[in-house]
Amino acid sequence: MHILIFPVGFILWYLAYESKPFINDEVTLHWEEKNINKRNKLLNIINETF
Repeated sequence: MHILIFPVGFILWYLAYESKPFINDEVTLHWEEKNINKRNKLLNIINETF
């Protein structure tokens, strides 16, 4: 019985994962911009030290 349950579970998990909504609002864009700025600052610090 477990042989049938695991594949069905993975298929259901995949369908649920693919159907999740994408949130593109101003908060998400602001958050991404902040992370990009932080990443660039860290990369600049690392590049300056070497």
